[in-house]
Amino acid sequence: MAQQIEINGIVTSKSDGIPLPGVSIIIKGTSTGTSSDFDGNYSLLVNKGDQIEYSYLGFETTTITVKDELKIDVALVDDIASLNEVVVIGYGTQKRKEVTGAIASVSGAEITKQPAVNALQSIQGKMTGVNIVNTNAPGSEPNIIIRGIGTASAGSNILYIVDGVQVNSISNINPEDIETFDVLKDAASASIYGMNASNGVVIVTTKSGKKGKMKIELSTYYGAKSMLNPVEMANSSQYVRYFNENQFINGETTFLSPDQPYDTDWYDELTDIGFSNSNNIAISGASEDIKYFFSFNNYSEDGILDDQDYNRNTIRANNSVELFEDRMKISTNLSGSFIKSLPKPFNAFNSAYRQAPVIPVYYESGQYGQSFWNQTTGIATYLGSNTDVIGSLNSVGNPIAAVEYTNQVNNTTDLQGSIQADLNITDYLKASGRYTATKTFFKNRSFNDTRALWLISDPTRTDEEFQINQDNNPEVTTYANNSLSYTSSESYRYNVEGFLTFDKTFNTVHNFNAVAGFSRGQRNDVFTMYALGYGVPPQENYWSINFADDNYEKVVSQFYSTPTREQSYFGRLMYNYDSKYFLQANIRRDGTSNFKNDSNEDYFDNFPAVSAGWAVSNENFFDVSFINFLKLKAGWGKVGNSRVPFNQTTITTSTGSSSVNYAFGANQDLVFGAAYGAEILPISWEITEEFNAGLNLTGFNNRFNAEFNYYNRNTENAILLVTPVYTTEGSGSFYDHGAEVTNKGIEIDLKWRDNITDDLSYNIGAIFSTNKNNVENVKSAYDGQVGGSLGNGQITKRLEEGQPLYSWWMYEVEGVWQNQEEIDENPSISGALPGHLKYSDLNDDGIIDDKDKKFFGSYLPTYSYGLSLGLNYKNLDLTIEGYGAGGNKIYNGLKGTRINGGENITADVFNYRWTGEGSTNTNPGANRDSYASNYYLEDGDYFRINNITLGYTLKDVIKSVSSIRLYATAQNPFMFTKYSGFTPEIIGTSAGTGGIELSAYPTLKTFLFGVNIEL
Repeated sequence: MAQQIEINGIVTSKSDGIPLPGVSIIIKGTSTGTSSDFDGNYSLLVNKGDQIEYSYLGFETTTITVKDELKIDVALVDDIASLNEVVVIGYGTQKRKEVTGAIASVSGAEITKQPAVNALQSIQGKMTGVNIVNTNAPGSEPNIIIRGIGTASAGSNILYIVDGVQVNSISNINPEDIETFDVLKDAASASIYGMNASNGVVIVTTKSGKKGKMKIELSTYYGAKSMLNPVEMANSSQYVRYFNENQFINGETTFLSPDQPYDTDWYDELTDIGFSNSNNIAISGASEDIKYFFSFNNYSEDGILDDQDYNRNTIRANNSVELFEDRMKISTNLSGSFIKSLPKPFNAFNSAYRQAPVIPVYYESGQYGQSFWNQTTGIATYLGSNTDVIGSLNSVGNPIAAVEYTNQVNNTTDLQGSIQADLNITDYLKASGRYTATKTFFKNRSFNDTRALWLISDPTRTDEEFQINQDNNPEVTTYANNSLSYTSSESYRYNVEGFLTFDKTFNTVHNFNAVAGFSRGQRNDVFTMYALGYGVPPQENYWSINFADDNYEKVVSQFYSTPTREQSYFGRLMYNYDSKYFLQANIRRDGTSNFKNDSNEDYFDNFPAVSAGWAVSNENFFDVSFINFLKLKAGWGKVGNSRVPFNQTTITTSTGSSSVNYAFGANQDLVFGAAYGAEILPISWEITEEFNAGLNLTGFNNRFNAEFNYYNRNTENAILLVTPVYTTEGSGSFYDHGAEVTNKGIEIDLKWRDNITDDLSYNIGAIFSTNKNNVENVKSAYDGQVGGSLGNGQITKRLEEGQPLYSWWMYEVEGVWQNQEEIDENPSISGALPGHLKYSDLNDDGIIDDKDKKFFGSYLPTYSYGLSLGLNYKNLDLTIEGYGAGGNKIYNGLKGTRINGGENITADVFNYRWTGEGSTNTNPGANRDSYASNYYLEDGDYFRINNITLGYTLKDVIKSVSSIRLYATAQNPFMFTKYSGFTPEIIGTSAGTGGIELSAYPTLKTFLFGVNIEL
């Protein structure tokens, strides 16, 4: 037997010298091998004469025969001409050079560079046309918007495909399990998923084993979190002055004393340093016939609110086996996620903003501070003599108490998986069948200490008073000691799919790939049970509805949804001639039980697409030395949205005075009547049609990469919630197809990478995207729907033809009223006083009303961009990444919905307020109204440094340990914005609170330290 020798070396990219991690290194003809570590290093036991095969995605496979050398360094050549299996496109893969649509991709390695509980947080700023609206609340999921919003009332959720499984969210996926993250942005690419693809499709492929020896990867990180952009609030003395100015203007004779015993910084008291910790282990490998990948991850987070805990455990097993001399392959992908969370009310941030600084967190007695003040002494206290008058500064509660007395526990179990069999009928024809399913269990327990909450809301109350109220009202739940509720729900979703794949080349230049198949599935299979009881024992171990007080009626409700059944047929043909000319055509025919009626009209619909590309650089006539690859592409397609709202038959009646009742006869007797509540109009899927054109460019010896795309997408039958006019039969609002919503924009992606010396290399990236959203061709009398409620009777948005979807609509401010004479001589809103905002009379009718409101753009950014820089010097690596967005407006609802003079204000509001005639014509005084106006609209532009990571890799310092990488990361350390609130990134719907900061969770900065170990 030949004597084995150990060879080692480093694998790099020939174009720029950057080390390549994860390169598959196999002794040809065997299953023996290894893979390169994070810095490209490897070692392997071989015999002289063995052929070593080095293969890596996106690079040409290189084979080297072992001679006498012990060190073999390999520089792999970029495989620009044949990037195999780079892009997952749904029911197959496609070489990058053949892509004729708009597909953005991020590797798992890029995702883990920015550690997060959710992969969406890590990809922000890495893909054009993909706008991530981030949120830092523990366990929450960011909002992803692909090429704008195209629906007004239907579902706007993205379709996620995880290893072939259709899911609504990836919050249960461990980011370290992800191999590739592909986004099908245009309809030509996404139409293979038909009726569920109008909002975009994200395909997540998780890791699998690679040939070679078993690999064990360990990783851990620990981080600390705090508020990135805290708002400076008025202190006690500023608040007192502001409050007294308002009292004076209102003609009041009681004022706060300037000598207050408390000066509370409510945000400082409310928030604390949060912590997060992740621990991960992955075991993977493969032989000739079997591949395996197992992982376990524990992520825990303590939020910035007290006891705001989140814990998630995930397990994954991805395995495959090849049978019958590789004619058949059976694959399973199974994962489980187990989440326990203790949610806390986001409204506490709103209360901390509004509560007066003269109110303490706790009184000296230990009771919670509340907004009482002694109007006789002017001191903020509930204490006083019998003749003193005690009043309230505001109606805001104690935010600390709200957090501490919120007692909820959520437990969620997510199980998802797939089993797939692939049979190679011939060397060019494969049959595939798979079953995919998800099962979710959710449980919530909520305990409300009614007695304690009643007592803490007023420190003068006593337990005896509560008991008297309880005794006098034995069946009134307001005076029950407590309440306890349990919610339990289950949901199930499955798909059965079968398809044939044909892949063959004729005469070396005619390359055909075709897929044809069917899919049948069911979703929205949901069962929910709710139980509520009152007066349970105070000890937690007795919290059961069975132990509830029988004096109070128990509430039990149950809900079971009607499942939605779907059936689809799909096909795709891809052709390329000699890697020069590319053509792709997709067709999907979808049916859903939601739209079934007596005649089966609209039960099925077709979603076609076609796209083409031309690799100009592969033409014989093309001779541009600095361009390595140039491809032009264009595509068109249709996709649908089946998650639409439906009309319900309602009848309006009333037993009292109502427009549906009538008075007849001499005695005017009341006769009861009825009316249709809403029109019942047929609803079907929304259809989105899109055109995309662009180019891909690689140049300067493959160091420079660029992609450009232009898109024009139109939702041609958007569903609107319509308020009926007086001439219609119905009296209630109803849904109908009534408008078109367009989104147009460009996308630019630029990357450069190079090596300066053998030890020093760098890479630079920049992306830029635009989006112009517009509502067009609205049906007569269908526009004018309003939204964006502030919760105080004011609305801020309106749907109007020619404007962005639910664009800002409110009064325009033209100054501040300086004196009463000015108010008397000009149109003014009812109740206007000096120091109030002055609104424009745009139609010159002498009245300020809704006819004077004006459009002010959208909450949706019109552009976004990302920047990245990477440096590698020997074992040291540095990454800096940033993301920005702008062109939109954010409504500062925290500032704008202050409803009375007793609520706190920011330091800036105090410093720049109107204090008398001539002091300012920009900012209102202490006494102001709460009408929605553009005064509270602020630029939403921002740029944030997302990630700064410095790492160092130790190689072969410990026996059996391939590498140890230590790194320190700063996430969101800096944000540059003119917005005066906490964050310009606000999740919400178009018609709802999207773009309105009322109680949004603030952006956090995180500093963490981590270790990656590879065995």
